[in-house]
Amino acid sequence: MPAFDQFGRLSMNLRKSISLALVAGAVGAFAIAGTTTAQAKMKSITIGSNPAGSTYFLLAGGFAKLFQEKLKIRSTAQPHAGSSVYLPLMEKGEITLGLNSSLDSGMAWAGSAPYKSAMKNVRSIGRIWVLPYAYMVKESSGIKTMADLRGKKVIVGFKTNVSLSQTNKTMLATAGLTEKDVVSVTGGGVVSALNSVVEGRVDATTVAVMMPQMRKAHAAVPGGLRVLPVGPKATDAFLGEGMPGLYTFKMKANKRFGFVKGDTAIAAFDTYMNAGTTVKDEDAYNLAKTLHQNWKKLQKDYGPLRGVKPTMLAPSNNPIPYHPGAAKYYKEAGLWTDANEKQDAGRR
Repeated sequence: MPAFDQFGRLSMNLRKSISLALVAGAVGAFAIAGTTTAQAKMKSITIGSNPAGSTYFLLAGGFAKLFQEKLKIRSTAQPHAGSSVYLPLMEKGEITLGLNSSLDSGMAWAGSAPYKSAMKNVRSIGRIWVLPYAYMVKESSGIKTMADLRGKKVIVGFKTNVSLSQTNKTMLATAGLTEKDVVSVTGGGVVSALNSVVEGRVDATTVAVMMPQMRKAHAAVPGGLRVLPVGPKATDAFLGEGMPGLYTFKMKANKRFGFVKGDTAIAAFDTYMNAGTTVKDEDAYNLAKTLHQNWKKLQKDYGPLRGVKPTMLAPSNNPIPYHPGAAKYYKEAGLWTDANEKQDAGRR
């Protein structure tokens, strides 16, 4: 049949075909537009961190620089008073990402104090930092084990950090001790607590073992300092039950850390980059991919990251489930294991 009739009009069949094509095209265009909107990358990335001057703020700035350079998305580090302030902002989708310890992450997920309710809308992008953590004393004190702390003046709680207070109690428990078995003292913070030991006001406190202040104090104190091993009850399961996100860690003797007297079993916890569930799967995938593929470069620029190998970005003891987009990337990169699958099963 000709395309036009005798009056130069489109034939009925062709008009029907064009009408169907226009409808199909409109539906297709709508579908494409919808897909583009759904898959559109983030317009900006805000990374919550601890106050300016903190290690978290330093790292957040480094990650922001990386994402802006590689993903072409405006990215900024946003300092806050602490995790308990910006974790709820992630939960609500008011900030994109946040750097949180595994301890704070676990407490937020469970809804333990200081969090008023369980934060189930937060997901992990990847582990970025391992923090070895232990009780320490002056070498001249004669204290060599956790059990030796019985009856001593020990900093157990911190005014500004609920998670570390519970962590300290859990570590005492590895030697069968409770807060009542020591002369419990509340400290203002990790650094001020370290100074309290150096100045002789208390016998023991907990520290981030690799913090620069430890090396300075060790050099300044006659006889130096000593890191105490965890007690005989310490296992990953025991520590994790007492404080989710805490686990055992073997600190090897090192000339730089003279306060570690031989290979010593202590505790450790991690720092994660977390995101809210408002972050789309495709974006979380790209964030995890960008971190993993540029990790060695980041390690050259930021010392705290050097304790985590590129293959260690997705451990299976995560207190918060991984974002589905991040998990998809880790599976493709060969970092995802059966243990990961078991840990996250039913939690996403």
